[in-house]
Amino acid sequence: MLTENQLVNQLELFLRNQLQFQTYSELQIGSNDHFQISEFLEGGQKQIRIDLAGICQLDSSIHFFEAETQIHINHPSIYSQFCDYCYLLCPDEQFELLNNDTLEEQLLWAREIGIGIISISNEGKIRNRVPSIQQNLNSEVRKEILNSMNQRYKIPFSTTPLWNRPRQLIS
Repeated sequence: MLTENQLVNQLELFLRNQLQFQTYSELQIGSNDHFQISEFLEGGQKQIRIDLAGICQLDSSIHFFEAETQIHINHPSIYSQFCDYCYLLCPDEQFELLNNDTLEEQLLWAREIGIGIISISNEGKIRNRVPSIQQNLNSEVRKEILNSMNQRYKIPFSTTPLWNRPRQLIS
């Protein structure tokens, strides 16, 4: 079964090479003088970390992908308020391992809240199991997310080889 890291790496290559996305792995979004992320989250969280984020070059839509080794919609449901499209990324095998009731419950919940589900097989086949529905993203939130994506890293991930990417936020 693929690990979270393997899932992210495979999808990132596909998004960049096939769909012309600008991608950012392990994107951290936190509060600043103009934006308090804790206003949007329960429990006073000061930042969130997205496994893979991308900007579609065609329409500038923001996409978040949360990798999990099991089908759990919890984290993507939190992150959906910070992007146009939000997805759970999981191994293909999870669709055979879960009992029908649990699988149907997660799929129904994903459809109800607009979270997409993408699975990847060990052979690298990417399947869109549940389509994501566009979220109503607040313009101020969009501005801050785009700032986080475009200004906190010295080099955009889309132009840097996988093995040579900066992983730390630049202060």
